[in-house]
Amino acid sequence: MAPAALPTTLLHTIKTHTAPINCLSFSSSGGTYIISGSSDRQIHLSRTEPSSQSQSQPSPTTTTTTTKPIQKYTSHGYAVLDISVTQDNTKFASASGDRSGPFLWDINTSDSTIRRFGGNSPSPHTSRITCLKFTAEDNLLVSGSDDRSVRLWDCKSRDGRPLMVLEDAKDGVSALVCWDKEVIVGSTDGRVRGYDIRMGRCVSDVMPGPVTSLSLSRDGRTSLVGCLDGRLRLMDRENGGCLRAFPPEGKMGEGGGYRNESLRLQSALAVNDSVVISGSESDGWVRGWNVVSGKQIANVEVSEKVVSVVKWREGSEVESRRGVWAAAGADGMVRIYG
Repeated sequence: MAPAALPTTLLHTIKTHTAPINCLSFSSSGGTYIISGSSDRQIHLSRTEPSSQSQSQPSPTTTTTTTKPIQKYTSHGYAVLDISVTQDNTKFASASGDRSGPFLWDINTSDSTIRRFGGNSPSPHTSRITCLKFTAEDNLLVSGSDDRSVRLWDCKSRDGRPLMVLEDAKDGVSALVCWDKEVIVGSTDGRVRGYDIRMGRCVSDVMPGPVTSLSLSRDGRTSLVGCLDGRLRLMDRENGGCLRAFPPEGKMGEGGGYRNESLRLQSALAVNDSVVISGSESDGWVRGWNVVSGKQIANVEVSEKVVSVVKWREGSEVESRRGVWAAAGADGMVRIYG
């Protein structure tokens, strides 16, 4: 079987923001929309691909540009740092420097939020909120902050207090993901902590540098962790062992120019978890590595400025939908490749 390849055809450029883009989220279950959050304090909803392209294979020269989003959400007073979408695509939550807590939105209503978690709470976050995720059933929202805490909010209750506060981190919380009844948290103290919410248990794995990116494989058995030591690592969640590093350990010269020493670069697993993709501090390129061999298989020139976030949307033969990935960062544009 031939090694998996990362698609590299530029399909769509979205030019709607006026400042760097900090976060992206595709609509859930392989949807056709993408939401972007920016330092311009706005959130934009756009089509991933124009409808004429969504079910056809593009020619090598076919690309389109969008300059106006479908919807704008403008209630934040600070840069938007993360976004999470519910499974039914009717709502999303956003994180920023607003200390009133995460914002919950109806995706069809742009002029106001449904709820601001912690706004009237006696125990809100006390610093900017850097990351958030809905749990599997969308009944809880989990938020992480530079105040070194993680808070769990009940989406159905009107009680302003968090259900639970996790304060094990010794430095700012930078990334988190949810899997079943678990919350996995990365922080700049160089730890990845896995919390079993039902059992009240925490397992901590030590990483070689501050954690800036965290994502899970589709089966939840492995995690992709980005650190400020200039490497991405695929970790076995059962025993905490490192399965593979990108670029390979002891071979920094083979990283193809990849560098990560100070910025939050959000990486992703792509193509059925067979490829790792990430931007770099050194340039505006996105690099791809084969998960099995560790070899670099792609080097895509995306921008003249740093690409700080990449996201993958899986394809579906049943729905005639191809797999695509999105890249965004300092130039304020979203680019879709497939």
